Amino acid sequence: MRRKYSATFTLTVLFLLAGCADEPRPWEDISGSRVRDLTNEEVVEIERAEQKLIKTCMRGKGFPYWEFPVPSVDERKSGNYVIESVRWAEMHGYGREFEERGEKIRTSHRTVIYQNKLPKEGRVSYTQALDGDYRERMTVKLPGHLGKVETPRGGCTNEARAELYGDATIWYTARRTVESALPLYVQALKQDERFTKALRRWADCMTRAGRSFDSPDDLRQKRAAAVEEMPDTEADAFDRKLAVTEATCAVESSLGKVLRDLETDYRASTLEPYSEEWSTYRKMRLHALRQAQGVPS
Repeated sequence: MRRKYSATFTLTVLFLLAGCADEPRPWEDISGSRVRDLTNEEVVEIERAEQKLIKTCMRGKGFPYWEFPVPSVDERKSGNYVIESVRWAEMHGYGREFEERGEKIRTSHRTVIYQNKLPKEGRVSYTQALDGDYRERMTVKLPGHLGKVETPRGGCTNEARAELYGDATIWYTARRTVESALPLYVQALKQDERFTKALRRWADCMTRAGRSFDSPDDLRQKRAAAVEEMPDTEADAFDRKLAVTEATCAVESSLGKVLRDLETDYRASTLEPYSEEWSTYRKMRLHALRQAQGVPS
């Protein structure tokens, strides 16, 4: 039997569909003139808010959750290509305390301990509540020939990101596209004459200071071998002295500034074919910052 629909019903459906199609996404109200990169301080604020939202979500599903500590602004600098701040070098050397802190979190954080103590079925339920179901995945094809990446849909982690960024799936696509661009341009950047000249100035400065290294990569490799057998106190003193020399030469040679400027240029040109994802990534981060500021502490 054929079901009949009234003209009024049809028009109502079309009106609702049109309304949904025209509804602006929450991050799109950020105008082009205001779009910018975030500072490390702002990223920390977003990640702390994300942890609070995950905790609320997990408790709503009947699971305990203890917030993971978010890496500090200083900790985020420990992975930079070259140390630029003498103050940071004097305080942290090469970030040994950050490595130790990360290992402690991975092994003895309350959430980790709780998960590990659960029986198999309970652990599966907890993981699905937190991270989503691996049978339903978000998939992103990465730029160039980098393949694809996948992550589960759902779960409190994605729910928190949806609340902050506006849409967990679109955020995952934009983030993985943008953040995977580095391997596509890093070799060209390192061959750029502006970089090689700054690197030579840095190496010359290090040699004059009695620390002969071809590059920060060379320094880190040799430094790791040197401190391996040292007692912690001796290794910390060695690290701080070497790091201060590195930072002093980074400032004198402008290596860090040259690298940042080049990375901005190379990243922009590499992401030209992905301009929509790049724009969305930046807008969604600014939207997340605004949302994070409204999350109760």
